[in-house]
Amino acid sequence: MITINVGHLYPNELNLYGENGNIKALKYALEKYSVQVNVTNINESDPIDFNQYDFLYIGSGRPIFLRKAKERLKIYKEEILNYLNQDKFFLITGNALSIFDFLGLYEVLIPDSRIVADIIGTSSLCNGMIRGFQNTEYLIKNLNNIIFNLDNPNGNDFSPFEGFKYHNLYVTSLIGPLLARNPNLTEYFAKKLREQKKTSNYLNY
Repeated sequence: MITINVGHLYPNELNLYGENGNIKALKYALEKYSVQVNVTNINESDPIDFNQYDFLYIGSGRPIFLRKAKERLKIYKEEILNYLNQDKFFLITGNALSIFDFLGLYEVLIPDSRIVADIIGTSSLCNGMIRGFQNTEYLIKNLNNIIFNLDNPNGNDFSPFEGFKYHNLYVTSLIGPLLARNPNLTEYFAKKLREQKKTSNYLNY
């Protein structure tokens, strides 16, 4: 049996708009394929061993908690980059995107006013429509390595192109919860995780 270890970063602080629904949706999708899913809540005082996880997730929160999370995570910069360069998965949704500019992979744009909008779009990651919601004071500035094509100019740098992808790092301002509202996207992650784990198990056999 395949086992996938999921780490949920700071669920007590960063869980606005029911963002833990993303973890529930992914777990459900994986378990349909008889995958053992172990979910660990990584709380504020917990040390992080990135080698333990196949998939990390962090969601939206109040500004004060975003700042606290950033201060905690900055000390792990090299560990996070090493984790990503192993093609392990990290999903960042909503205003949590503002935390990780310290990695030097993308820039954060602060609009003059908060963006609140329903979103419909598409993605090269999966077939079908993508539906989400934005309620954010941050956008991504970069126009490279995008994830979504939106039906409005609320994407990166106020373009219709939204999100940022680097290896298996996926950063987006969209919430919903995103995976709960888009089973087609959830299936993409479930498939990629299973394939990667099978390859890893084979190489380590």
